[in-house]
Amino acid sequence: MAESVRGRARFVLAVLLVVPVLGQATAAAEELSATGPVRLEADADTTFELDDGRRFWDTLELRFDPDGGVVLVNELAMDDYLAGVAEMPPRWHAEALKAQAVAARTYAWRSIRRGTFEQRGLGYDICATVACQVFSGAAVVEESSFGQRWRAATRETSGEVLLDADGAPILARYFSSSGGRTLPNELVFPDNGPLPYLVGVDDPDDAVSPLHRWRAEFTREEFDDILSRGETLAAAVPVADVERRGDLFDPHVDVVVTGTDGTEAAVPAVRFREFVSRIAPDRYPDRFPGRRLDGAGSLPTTLPSSRFEFEVGEDSVVVEGRGWGHGVGMGQHGARGKAARGLTYDEILASYYDGLTPQASDRVPERVRVGLDVAAEVGVRADGPFRIVAGDGEVAERTLGEWRVEASGGTFRLLPPPGRSASLEVSPTVVVEGLSQGDDHVVVEAEVNKPVELSLRVLDADGDRVLERDLGPADPGTHAGTWRFEDAEGERVGPGEYRAVLLGVDEQGERDGTPVELDVPEPSSERTESSGDGPWPGGAARLAGLVVVGAAVVLTVGVLSRRRT
Repeated sequence: MAESVRGRARFVLAVLLVVPVLGQATAAAEELSATGPVRLEADADTTFELDDGRRFWDTLELRFDPDGGVVLVNELAMDDYLAGVAEMPPRWHAEALKAQAVAARTYAWRSIRRGTFEQRGLGYDICATVACQVFSGAAVVEESSFGQRWRAATRETSGEVLLDADGAPILARYFSSSGGRTLPNELVFPDNGPLPYLVGVDDPDDAVSPLHRWRAEFTREEFDDILSRGETLAAAVPVADVERRGDLFDPHVDVVVTGTDGTEAAVPAVRFREFVSRIAPDRYPDRFPGRRLDGAGSLPTTLPSSRFEFEVGEDSVVVEGRGWGHGVGMGQHGARGKAARGLTYDEILASYYDGLTPQASDRVPERVRVGLDVAAEVGVRADGPFRIVAGDGEVAERTLGEWRVEASGGTFRLLPPPGRSASLEVSPTVVVEGLSQGDDHVVVEAEVNKPVELSLRVLDADGDRVLERDLGPADPGTHAGTWRFEDAEGERVGPGEYRAVLLGVDEQGERDGTPVELDVPEPSSERTESSGDGPWPGGAARLAGLVVVGAAVVLTVGVLSRRRT
């Protein structure tokens, strides 16, 4: 990776807009169709990208659910799945991240064992939302400057899980902020009953959380208006008083609202929280959710937890609460606080799961199938070649470019990228006038007529290869690469004659490209270093958008920074 264009950004892969495309042919005859699942398979380090911007590794599968809807399944290795779980900020302390990785791996294994989604005919092991674990795919690692810290946490704890007395994975619940104490499982999730490893514990380290304490303030008019929208609570409007009748940490105790006429209306605290958090921002979007007490941001929801009390004044109703989330298992902010105090990840986990510590197990499933929402029509491309297997047996063994998948009437229709069936044509490589800057570098370009894998090769006067760089997949059009007069080791080459060529390789392995002669000058004594890795400030891998040079418009291609490390 360190020597690739994606990692070092030594070359700029670009698309010159408003250019003709050579020999583009229709590919209607190469459409695929299937009534069963459609699989897109690639190397584990290949990134697929949907036309909505989401990116995923390894294998994608499109299938119909029992109701005729479309489901996208991302099938990948367990630790790759964990790298895509977006449940804790990757910038947090490494020991907190490792505790989260173990909890998430344990939760995933338990979900696979239960087989809930498979039993419903959905074809996957675990969902991608807060109903399971939030899964964002490759974006967690590739888009965050701290993403590799989370990746490291999953790798350093690989195979480690929390096991019950029977050697099975526990129900490793976790949540954001406890407000100072976690809750026993049976209190919040009575259908599951008590579990010996999910008991309430004091959690003073949660004090690092910006939601350790929170406050929501309503005018009396706002409060009356919000409660008037409720089937039960409307009976007590206008409101004279409101109180919580029971323990602060019991989500099922009643919130009792008393009207000015003495009418009482009671609902459990957990229902009151859900109702107010749903109605308040709908009625007063400029007021709710309110601000955090530290002033650094907004509350995640109007009432972040069911652990709250009331203060009723003449002109206002104030709800003062603690924490965010259901409150059972590991408090993530508490884990952060414990890590900051010096606790290791196994000590953090033991403090929340009644003494249980991670154990390495060879029974942890190697792969996971994650269910994701997807539109009935979607475009899919990858940063490398991939294989398409249609449910009826049709196969595209090695393909490039964006395929469109349309689902209708129980059938998937797969539309290949434009130009796929054409014979490969790559125009002669030429120097791009106006983009070469003295003795610093040279920009060359060539035009391709179909999806290819593109590389830049440089030869010296004797025909020996100076370097070759993979520039990634390229669509039909004109593409450019920059040579900074360096060899494969990054060293400046000597002056003299060289040849550079942009080589295209299509799906069938056919390659084409014609070199251009170059004359590398002596380096100037006044040569200045670029502020970035590429010829423009910031480096090629960071460029996004348009660069205007004279009359030319250059759009950098996003695949530059897609390959994983």
